[in-house]
Amino acid sequence: MKKFLAVALSVFLLCVGVFAFSACDARIQVSVLQFAQHGSLDNCYEGIIEGLAERGYTEENTNITRHVANSNSSENMTAAENIINSMPSVAVGIATPSAYALANFAGGDVPVVFTAVSDPTAEDADFREFENVTGSSDRLPVAQQLQLIRDFFDANGEEGSVTVGIVYTLSEMNSVSQIAQFEEAAPEYDVTIASRGINDASELSAAVDALIAQGVDCFNNLTDNTVVQSLNILLDRADGVNIPVFGSEIEQVENGCVASCSLDYVELGQQTGYMIADILEGKDPDDIAYLYIEDGYTIDYNSGVLEELGFTMPAGEGYESANDVNA
Repeated sequence: MKKFLAVALSVFLLCVGVFAFSACDARIQVSVLQFAQHGSLDNCYEGIIEGLAERGYTEENTNITRHVANSNSSENMTAAENIINSMPSVAVGIATPSAYALANFAGGDVPVVFTAVSDPTAEDADFREFENVTGSSDRLPVAQQLQLIRDFFDANGEEGSVTVGIVYTLSEMNSVSQIAQFEEAAPEYDVTIASRGINDASELSAAVDALIAQGVDCFNNLTDNTVVQSLNILLDRADGVNIPVFGSEIEQVENGCVASCSLDYVELGQQTGYMIADILEGKDPDDIAYLYIEDGYTIDYNSGVLEELGFTMPAGEGYESANDVNA
């Protein structure tokens, strides 16, 4: 009996000690929820850390925790609720599903900053309906991307109409919004969009094969988290029939896409870090306008993939400073 009481007392004291340590941690609490694990979102997180450090928020005075939901909606919702219940100084959502879940659970009680949200005013994921929320967008440069595709096919002797295949996830509202933007702008560049929606990664192969059978001239990848995480499937299928795949940022080009008009996700994260710092220093999130990157896009290409597929990059104005990821 004495031994049992001694063990119980030890456990009690340990729990008290853990609680006391947590309660006495005087550091500022910033909790990050990242929907998926892939290059662009990881770069965004690294940029946030850099931006906060530039403003003086380091591990010495700030406890920054990150949870990655692995593209799992249930895990994402549970993590979002737990984060809000812990009442951090600021909750940060990387990618729309995580950011929207945080904002929804917060109900205005915890400041929420979103980033890597392509369309923060999308019909089914409109952040304007929430209070105490602001953030930054990774809105795609649709016109510039379509111009890149148009120039690419012109440079490779295919001057007729181009059919661009896009696979996207039906539950990712930003992807749905991006499809609409591409479809609206495409005719100006003599481009037709052929899209296929999927529910999860298990449907990706079939969707790609269906678009290949439909006769697409190329694929264009969005910032769709499900597709990006399984990009190798899309690339393997397309490469097998010599169809080029265009990416939406440099990580995708490094992983096998031919080219992209790219956003710098580290810079996007840095700018988001500054926004978080503003809030920590007393600024009301509702007084901080959503941040859109209007310029600073770069053209990245993969010379190794181009050579394998037998294509060349366009030349001339706008392409002199294009970045070869193999250089």
